[in-house]
Amino acid sequence: MNIAKILDIFPFWRRRQEKKYLRERSLKARELLLQRWWEKRTLLLERLRETFEGDFLTAYEFYQTECTDHISFEEYKTEKSAYVRSWAFGALDLTPDLEQLEAIGYTEGHVQVVARAGSGKTATLVNRTQFLEQHCGVAHDELLLLAFNKDAAEEMHERLAEKLEGAIPHVMTFHALAYALVQPGQLLLDEPEGGQSLSRVLQDVVDKHLCDSEYADQFRDLMLAHFRDDWERHEDWQRIVSEGYGPGAAEILQYRRSLTRETLDRRYVKSFGEKVIANFLFEHDIDYKYEWRFWWNGRSYHPDFTIFTGARGGIVIEYFGMAGDPDYDEMSEDKRDYWRNKPGWELIEFFASDLRRNGEDGFRDLLKEILEAHAIQCNRLSEEEIWNQIESRSIDRFTRIVMGFIQRCRKLALSPEQLAEKVRNHKCVSAVEEQFLNLVQPLYAGYLQQLQSTEEEAEDFDGLLQKAGELVSAGETDFQRKSGGGNLKRIRFVMIDEYQDFSELFHRLMEAVREQNPRARFFCVGDDWQAINGFAGSDLYFFQNFEKLFEGAHTLPVATNYRSAPQIVDVGNALMREHGTPARAHKQTIGNVKIGYIDTFTMTSQEEKDHSDDKLTPAVLRLVNKAVNNDKDVVLLSRMNRLPWKIHYEDDGESAANNELERFLELLHSHLPTDQAEKVKILTAHRSKGLEGNVVIVLDAVPQCYPLIHPDSIFTRIFDSTIERITAEERRLFYVALTRAEEDLYVLTETDNVSPFLEDLEGKAAMPRVIWSDYPAVLSPSSDAIITIKVGNQRSSYGKGGNYAIKDVLRAEGYKWDGGSKVWHTTEPAARFSLEEFQDKAEWAADAEGIEVRFYDYSDTQIERYHVDYGQWRRVSIDRVPF
Repeated sequence: MNIAKILDIFPFWRRRQEKKYLRERSLKARELLLQRWWEKRTLLLERLRETFEGDFLTAYEFYQTECTDHISFEEYKTEKSAYVRSWAFGALDLTPDLEQLEAIGYTEGHVQVVARAGSGKTATLVNRTQFLEQHCGVAHDELLLLAFNKDAAEEMHERLAEKLEGAIPHVMTFHALAYALVQPGQLLLDEPEGGQSLSRVLQDVVDKHLCDSEYADQFRDLMLAHFRDDWERHEDWQRIVSEGYGPGAAEILQYRRSLTRETLDRRYVKSFGEKVIANFLFEHDIDYKYEWRFWWNGRSYHPDFTIFTGARGGIVIEYFGMAGDPDYDEMSEDKRDYWRNKPGWELIEFFASDLRRNGEDGFRDLLKEILEAHAIQCNRLSEEEIWNQIESRSIDRFTRIVMGFIQRCRKLALSPEQLAEKVRNHKCVSAVEEQFLNLVQPLYAGYLQQLQSTEEEAEDFDGLLQKAGELVSAGETDFQRKSGGGNLKRIRFVMIDEYQDFSELFHRLMEAVREQNPRARFFCVGDDWQAINGFAGSDLYFFQNFEKLFEGAHTLPVATNYRSAPQIVDVGNALMREHGTPARAHKQTIGNVKIGYIDTFTMTSQEEKDHSDDKLTPAVLRLVNKAVNNDKDVVLLSRMNRLPWKIHYEDDGESAANNELERFLELLHSHLPTDQAEKVKILTAHRSKGLEGNVVIVLDAVPQCYPLIHPDSIFTRIFDSTIERITAEERRLFYVALTRAEEDLYVLTETDNVSPFLEDLEGKAAMPRVIWSDYPAVLSPSSDAIITIKVGNQRSSYGKGGNYAIKDVLRAEGYKWDGGSKVWHTTEPAARFSLEEFQDKAEWAADAEGIEVRFYDYSDTQIERYHVDYGQWRRVSIDRVPF
């Protein structure tokens, strides 16, 4: 081996030292020294490889003490990865990527793995466990795998059971570990098999306090004020406006569009102005319809408020909240023209400036004055009468809010005294928030007392975790399960799934384990881009500060997405740009990412017959039909258990569904053959985490869904639930929704009502529009097909009578006018349709001049075309150009 080649192996800094050292010796002495160095290096490499093979866990120590003068750290990692790759190929019959290999073989200390969506996180955990047990000689009872939910724990258990012979490591949820440590007498769960219900205990506490008339009055005042309150009146909102959060006005507008407004009568409206109007109408017992449907030039139009004063007339209230925008003003003027020409109807207009100028009370006075001028009686109900109408649902709502609040307190292990101190140091932004904090404190104390007053001292999950941490800190480390027990002091490796969902209680339990077992090494896998459980008390602090909390820890990326096509990965990266290391796509297949604008979707006559003015259902059916016909499964995702669209349900509420999403899925299934329906499921975005589908359809990429800033968030500000934090978590939730897709991703929205997150993607990722005509309409198995007949003018009929001359006859025969396409149209049942009979019945044909008639099937595919002049029908070739 010559000197030059030996020196090439040295890092540059060492090469300079060696050159200086060697200059002082003769050529022969230099060659001898370097030859000896090379021989030592060769020997050490061989011993290192033998250590990888025979005693892997001591390899890093051997490298540090013996090899650093001859083998660089990069060479050490390369040699180790090569060995782990060889082992994995032989033992597991697979070839992990370099990042997965480093994670599997990292045994030097604590490690955090940042695993992006679709990167094989669970596989990496399982493969590492198998490597430690089968190759490194770690006993099964020295390994502990922890997950947050039962499904994830069961999946890891099943995978290990398939790969390992004999006993497998401890695999369980955190709560199962806590249960095994504490062995509580009674555990409160909200599950059928869970014994005493957690909700029931809390409801008992709430009911007990409501028996106190003073507390009941305060509760009533709180809920009435809450349903009348609005974010924009809070100091939090004023701070954002004054500070110009982010680049400026654009972000403020995004926040405003995302604020959810719920009225006293449980409707969700789009602006504070609409909320004031809706509450006024409800408080004055005025029956109204919100966004009632009218037909306008063949299209569905939904004004804000409709008050019927007769069978064919009434008053419409429009709140023009965006006056000043040219396009919006043009649309507003079109609406005025529509109502001017509609007999029996009157339009009342209000503007955002009316609310700003008069204030809320003055605006309500103005509303009353104008309504009474239109003969609408405005007799306000008493507060007691208003409360009687909303009391029942208010108690249910309040109980849910309190349960969430108590769970947050429990996850922070707060005592009633600590909560009181926290409240004293908290600055409220509204009277409603202050009222709630005063009311919830005795409920929290009462809840804790209720847990202690049961015959067998009961625990909820959070109390179970807290007690488990205390027991372990006191040295009680034995745990016992039906599947077998163990001792935390014996554990050598702890592997944690979904570490981004850590909270204070989980951290305390693991800190107690470390106190009792300092040699235990932690391997924590998670994805900060998928941290979506802040509402339940999870805190990204633990993920973001891992290397501070675990001294000497190392962070590794696992960023290759094996699930999704490159286009889908690109969209996810674009959404989370500047928020961390991007993912890389492994697949080379071309994916499909498209935005579907529901407002541009034009229904066929068949779809109008089957779905009324519900555009979402037929649009989704078209996308689903194309997917399942290509043998793909479809996952529909919604932000909430309800949809922000008008859905035409034919069952009139007679459904076994537990929520609107289940009901919507039932509706879709009813329009699909059984074999196709089985391939379609629906989930909320939160429940979809960890799942995937060939095709994913995000149903609601609109403000007030992504992001959703719920009015109840005001009650958790004390836990740092600011508008900015909520919005950041909502962005991550949208990322989760997008990255469930393997091959095709459709994101549904509206042209003038696009989610701010979707707007952020413009110019950053390729997202072409859905061309709805590329997706054929779906004929339900239970639906009667129809033929659509459209009567218009021949293009060469200039100067002739055309359809205007025969309009009265057409109208008398049941035709309807479409002002958009300038045609008359009607439908006939396809099963009984005869062209000859139709022509014989068409009395208008005798006077027709320059008329063209087109016939369409259920999918709006043109099947026949005729020119009609004075009773003569002449068949012409089909023309795809619209009228």
